[in-house]
Amino acid sequence: MDPSQWDREAEHLAQVYQKIRRELSRRSSEVQSYRASILKTRQSIWEEGDHTWNYGDTDAAVEVKQSMDVLKQENQRFRIARNQLNKLERLKKSPYFGRIDFMENGTADTEQVYIGITSFFDERGNILIYDWRAPISGIFYDYELGPASYRCMDGVIDGRVNLKRQYRITEDRLDYMLDTGIKIDDELLQEILSKNTDEKMRNIVTTIQKEQNRVIRDEGHQLLMVQGVAGSGKTSIALHRIAWLLYQYRDENMTSGNILIFSPNTVFNDYISNVLPELGEENMQQTTFDEYIAKMAGKGLTYETSSEQMEYILTAGQRKDQLPRMWGIAYKSSVDFYHLLNDYARYLEFQAMRFHDIVFRGETLVPVEEIRQLYEQDYAPLPLAKRLQKIKNRLYYRIRPAWHRRRTELWDELLDSPEYRNNAKAYSRLFVYREFKEVRRDIEDMLQFDGYQAFMELFSNTDLFVSLAGEHLPEHYREICADTVARFSRRIPGYEDIAAFVYLKGVLEGVPDMSQIRHVVVDEAQDDTPIQYGILKQLFPETKMTLLGDFNQVINPLKGAFRYQTVTEVIKPHSQMVLKLIKGYRSTADIVNFTRLVLKDGQQIESIQRHGEKPRLYQAGDEGELTDRLVKDIRDLADEGMESIGIICKTAEKSRRLHEAIKKKLHVSLLTRDDVNFSKGIVILPVYLAKGLEFDAAVVYGADAENYGLERDRKLFYTACTRALHRLHLFAEGELSPFFRDIPQEYYERL
Repeated sequence: MDPSQWDREAEHLAQVYQKIRRELSRRSSEVQSYRASILKTRQSIWEEGDHTWNYGDTDAAVEVKQSMDVLKQENQRFRIARNQLNKLERLKKSPYFGRIDFMENGTADTEQVYIGITSFFDERGNILIYDWRAPISGIFYDYELGPASYRCMDGVIDGRVNLKRQYRITEDRLDYMLDTGIKIDDELLQEILSKNTDEKMRNIVTTIQKEQNRVIRDEGHQLLMVQGVAGSGKTSIALHRIAWLLYQYRDENMTSGNILIFSPNTVFNDYISNVLPELGEENMQQTTFDEYIAKMAGKGLTYETSSEQMEYILTAGQRKDQLPRMWGIAYKSSVDFYHLLNDYARYLEFQAMRFHDIVFRGETLVPVEEIRQLYEQDYAPLPLAKRLQKIKNRLYYRIRPAWHRRRTELWDELLDSPEYRNNAKAYSRLFVYREFKEVRRDIEDMLQFDGYQAFMELFSNTDLFVSLAGEHLPEHYREICADTVARFSRRIPGYEDIAAFVYLKGVLEGVPDMSQIRHVVVDEAQDDTPIQYGILKQLFPETKMTLLGDFNQVINPLKGAFRYQTVTEVIKPHSQMVLKLIKGYRSTADIVNFTRLVLKDGQQIESIQRHGEKPRLYQAGDEGELTDRLVKDIRDLADEGMESIGIICKTAEKSRRLHEAIKKKLHVSLLTRDDVNFSKGIVILPVYLAKGLEFDAAVVYGADAENYGLERDRKLFYTACTRALHRLHLFAEGELSPFFRDIPQEYYERL
């Protein structure tokens, strides 16, 4: 590159940096001023409030109210100023990372567009740095030199890109500059991907690829489903998409509080917690299906979590007493079971309810026709349980005239009785209460509803189960029903049942109001069942959603093949789109070449050509020898500079046993389902907690036939292997996993 261009860019950077520093100083003083004003207002409120409380001075109370309003406004201004200050602090560290020169068709001027983490204007209002989410900034990610266009409020703007340049900048120092083209595995991307992983997920704003940008900026679909291979950046893309949504709809007052992400577990929540703050936005709301189920299941139940269910599945053998549960998990993960629950809810609503006249002493107080009208018309929009409660309240109101008439009759009769004359009023109430006891019991019995018993009835009444299932009746339905009833009778349902119970409860009783949520993101969507998508439909019937998954990483071996058609069948969106990401950026090409062969149809998976070492396989004859070799290998990896090493076992129990065996030899931590924080270092964890995480070096402990010997374990093994950035080491005791038969020796090093 011409040295004069470097000089011009360095000079431009120096000018922009000085303006950032001046604005930073001004904003810092502004924040300090707001802080001082808030403290002063608080002191004033305290003094005025003390006077009001002591003397009951109404004028002082009015002044307190006015001061509170002022304080609220000052707090708002303070938050805005502090947010701007934080953005300027980030700009100061690295003002921008890209530039495009764009000439709009029909004009002779070329606009120099510098792109950074947030927008920056000079004192005259001229834009010096464009936010990476701005419409024109999309050109940087989507186009190379030549014709280009972008969509904004004025429509589609066509033009031409005459220059595209990338930078690495540290404060006011220009470290690196490169004129770049479409070459996806360019120098800057290679350099970034070669680094070690951080303790938390980092933003990818400087290296967003064209296919990733398409996901980030999609706004035309209610349901966006992303099928992305391991390491394609699905989670990072989702978080950048959230940042883009907050920018795109800022004029509609969308905030991070209007966005909710369903994560696979609480550790994952911590792992992704830095990305949005790095992008200048507050973190969105985060939850898991386990947390929602815990909120909605009700008290008095002891039930499995999703992690406990996975542990059961992965440790269960083929004992006869375990088979009904395994058959049940498989069936209850299917769309057939989802439809069965909905058919059962309709049965309860339209066929199970039996109404009759409300009668007292031969007089019909409320005819059955009136009750049916209340049920089928007046309260029809309400969920079944709420509808019955409304009718119950209405019937109690309708019998009040008869109650009062009868009480008056009794009062008159008791006035003529010497025994009751002095307390006729009180005794008339007592006697009428007794006489109407049967009426009240009749109303309660006719309109009673117990969601728990309703769920039990579905499985205890096998004839009903058979009629509702129809041609989709599972083969072992009798065993499945008996096992379910036994668990619910002991009030210890499995995770598959408690999720179904919460869904049915939502259908029959209603769900919390979630109208404040305007966008939902679901990560690791391949592991969710149709029942869980049904819960999403209940909670967010019209809300836009982004789902991210990979059908090659389904960790529940009993769950059927993941199909996006099933998701749309359940959610029924107004519009939907499936976007595919087939290139992985996490692992080296050598690791991807190995892991794609684990899958039977993995040849379509592409990788960036970042080369490293081939995966290594260590095989030993007994556990003691294997752990000794493991300890030595971990030490060697640490000496090579691997800062984050994940030792991935199949189950939590195997993780615990390994931790006990090596914790005195290595500084190693054990990650469990109860943990909420993720930190790098050497960590042992079960494979189902590893999904979504990545490590400088991934060590798959137990790559043998005992752990991964069944065909149903193939995707679980693939998930474990694809956690590696730079190194993949596999340890096997005894006979190797049969999956190695599909992998030629040239793709790994056997030690």
